[in-house]
Amino acid sequence: DELQYCMQLSSTMNSPLPPPPLSFDHDDIIGGSTGRRRRRNKNRNTNNPLHSIQSTIDNICTQLNDKLSQCNTQLRNNQLLPPPHILLPSVISGTLAFYATSFSSQYIQYKLLKLSTGTRPMIIPISVGVATVAMGSWMGHLAGLGTVAAAAATAKCTDRTSSSSRMQWNRRATPDFLEQCNSLLEEKILPMKDAACRTVHEMTRPMTIATNTNNNNNRRMQQERKEAWFHAARICIIGILTYKTLFRSNFMSLSPSSYTARGSFARKGIPIPKSSSSSRSSSMIPSSFNYATKSQREKLHQIGSRFGCHTCGSRLLFRSRRLLPNTTKKMIFHGDHIPPVSVAKQINNRWYNRKLGRTVAQRFYPQCTDCSNKQGGLLSRAVNAGHRNLHAAGGGSESHFHGWRMRVGHLTGGLVAVVSTVGVGNDDARWLGSSSEEEEAEVLVHSSRDRIRSIQYWLEDLLYDAKRTMSNVWNGR
Repeated sequence: DELQYCMQLSSTMNSPLPPPPLSFDHDDIIGGSTGRRRRRNKNRNTNNPLHSIQSTIDNICTQLNDKLSQCNTQLRNNQLLPPPHILLPSVISGTLAFYATSFSSQYIQYKLLKLSTGTRPMIIPISVGVATVAMGSWMGHLAGLGTVAAAAATAKCTDRTSSSSRMQWNRRATPDFLEQCNSLLEEKILPMKDAACRTVHEMTRPMTIATNTNNNNNRRMQQERKEAWFHAARICIIGILTYKTLFRSNFMSLSPSSYTARGSFARKGIPIPKSSSSSRSSSMIPSSFNYATKSQREKLHQIGSRFGCHTCGSRLLFRSRRLLPNTTKKMIFHGDHIPPVSVAKQINNRWYNRKLGRTVAQRFYPQCTDCSNKQGGLLSRAVNAGHRNLHAAGGGSESHFHGWRMRVGHLTGGLVAVVSTVGVGNDDARWLGSSSEEEEAEVLVHSSRDRIRSIQYWLEDLLYDAKRTMSNVWNGR
């Protein structure tokens, strides 16, 4: 019996232990508030909108990086940019076309419309600036197409006339200079001009089509006109986005600069703290009307050296420079109150501002001595004449015309011209070997429209993917 008991005890000790009893929460069993809260927290952690938004942004960034890497690969293989003899002339011609459009728009604003950066409401100069950028982008696009067509015509003329030119040079060792000029004009310049004009005409021809009947031919012409106008709209949108996002330019900078408001070249200003005095007497000058302090003048010097005078844009690189008081640093810009002191006082003394106790906010902007003196003279004459709206005294015909000055935003036309010629190198065999000159222009125009349309489709797909991801996030999928 003892031996049997010992054998049972050893078998019991070697057997595995039973699992512990399961513990259940009472709220989980009966579906109480605690269980619902836990399930709700679990779903909230699973479908967190912040994580989904972050994943959407990461997806967009990944697609953009893939696109940029593809472009870099094509750049290394010389598959993306046009040949050098087409790229540089396209950039120059597009930039000059945008510059000419900007100059014409600003001259019309200065002479006819009497607009400036101080025109109220502000939507007027902003709208004119948007229209100017759109028109300048379209002109830069046409200039780029004309340049590509002219370069292609030059290449074909060179191939045709190389042998005959060598024969003529061998016949006459020293040809006449006038004959050389005439041959150059007939063999190179005139074909380039004809090819450029032909291509630009082919691009703009459908936009002037007028259809009155409903036959099949007019339906085709109407579809062609619609496609031409849509292409122009795409070019304008690309130019506006490039001008605003890439070059970070202001649409109001395309208007003449007002002497009593922020100028066309104003980028950064120094806020002026308002007076802490509770007195509203017009005889007392608030502290905000004082001159700039030493630290503020140093900041204005840095801003002016980088961006120039906010009215005329001059950086005064070749002017004499004064030293700041008690320092060795040079000061070339004044601290201009915007709005000026007399304008701010007139605005503060209006009855509704006095009733509400409101005062206008001012900022310091760098201004050169010439513009500062002219501003002071304009305001002095306006105050002596009893002008009721001093804010408008420095605008209109008294504003500063800066249409001659080149701006970084003018490169928008050159960039649009390059975008409109991207991929032309892949189509050289197709449109350089065409049977007629009209066919060459048609192929070039259609190639440009296809390229711009492909950019639109790529952006639409990118935005559609982002929209679908965001909708899935908010629907809890």
